[in-house]
Amino acid sequence: MKFLSFLLILALILIFGCETPQDLNRSGDKLSGMITHVDTNLYLVGGYYSVSIYNADSASPFNRVPVRTDSLKLTKRQDLIVYETSYDMVGIPAGRYYIAATWSSYPKISNEIPIVLGTYGCDTSRSCTNHIVLVYPNFEGNFRNILSWTDLAKRLN
Repeated sequence: MKFLSFLLILALILIFGCETPQDLNRSGDKLSGMITHVDTNLYLVGGYYSVSIYNADSASPFNRVPVRTDSLKLTKRQDLIVYETSYDMVGIPAGRYYIAATWSSYPKISNEIPIVLGTYGCDTSRSCTNHIVLVYPNFEGNFRNILSWTDLAKRLN
């Protein structure tokens, strides 16, 4: 009887007392998400689609040189006519940031301000002022998904 009580208590501890183990050495410097392009007018000459992070503490952040820009490789979804791209950035420095889907010139131009095609929290809205600020280090691990234009004529900045 004592053995059965012991097993019951052990089972209850295992069921209710255990949490998913957390990696205590996570650096909090990773940014991941999906950019879904809501149109199909692709520009394939003179530049590339990219994702950029901007200093959220500056005035008119999307009209400034971003803190960092990484290229994207657009992939067409089989079930839709749209393009979507997953992205991962590691090594995000400590700070407060806005994220944007962008178009950057190639060859790379020093101090270039990329064309903003969509932003996290506002997507493709030109009138939105509620861009979401992300603070780093960030240990949430959530995906930051953005809807974006591919057509450069629909730029937001």
